Amino acid sequence: MTSGNNPPVARTLARTLLLLCLVVWLGGLVFFGAVVAPVAFGTLMPMFPDPAFGVHVAGTMVRHSLLALHWMGLVAGAIMIFLCAVERGMQWTRRSVVPYLAVLGAMLALTAFLQFSILPRMETLRQQAGNAIDNLAPDSADNPARAEFNRLHHLSTQLEGGVLIGGLALTVLLARPEPEPELAPELYKEPVVS
Repeated sequence: MTSGNNPPVARTLARTLLLLCLVVWLGGLVFFGAVVAPVAFGTLMPMFPDPAFGVHVAGTMVRHSLLALHWMGLVAGAIMIFLCAVERGMQWTRRSVVPYLAVLGAMLALTAFLQFSILPRMETLRQQAGNAIDNLAPDSADNPARAEFNRLHHLSTQLEGGVLIGGLALTVLLARPEPEPELAPELYKEPVVS
């Protein structure tokens, strides 16, 4: 840390990029849940005379939006881990990065699981149903593929919620004030200014 009110430009840039990554990831999650999915199924789907085709189009839009959102989260999370390590390595912060890295790791793990396991299995079930999973009987006794799709959809919704909660927790961690040097002397080293 530097004394005074003028932190080095690199430190400010690193913190700005870290916060920007978090804003992009969380903003994408909120926008998806509040706008994309409701518009796809509430507005777009009814525009088609064939309800099954409307569901297919809305589902395809939502799936592709989620795939893009997950890639955004994976890239943003990787950048955030790097920036946390840089901040700590350059001693621009007295905070422990362990809580950040734990939350980020959990968010990345959930996002990767959704991207590379849950969504591909849902897509396989949708294709096996002739791209019309909603045309299958909803009763699991009548159609185990539909029941599995519904189970995976419910799980994906819960996991996306977990990522959002992790992002909110990370926001709180980043908003906390720096510990005072006397409370964490092992984390504080004044840089030498020549």
